[in-house]
Amino acid sequence: MNKEKIISLLKKYNFDKEDYIILSGAAMVLRNLKDTTNDIDIAVSDKLYNELLDNYNCTFELNVDGYDVWYIDNIINFSNHFYKEAEYDCYNGYRIQTRNSIKILKNKMDIIKGK
Repeated sequence: MNKEKIISLLKKYNFDKEDYIILSGAAMVLRNLKDTTNDIDIAVSDKLYNELLDNYNCTFELNVDGYDVWYIDNIINFSNHFYKEAEYDCYNGYRIQTRNSIKILKNKMDIIKGK
């Protein structure tokens, strides 16, 4: 999905923008570092994490460092793991992960996945 589709989907779900940070591939698309991504990864506050689990049909994906990662509609991937540590700045009112923070997260995930 491209930049416009990412923003359109986030508007559809209407999560409080203060309670999540757009990560990884979607952040790279919003930063014009790549053209498309397959899903939208977000780090969420504990409050939003619980709201999502209570109000959506979430599918478990994996556990990272003791934190569960979930999918909503096979499109939004979320966890509360990186919410407090991810560096971000703003794009049209959305919090998006910085380039340096993306690099750190990608390296960490490669280690976890054994790449």
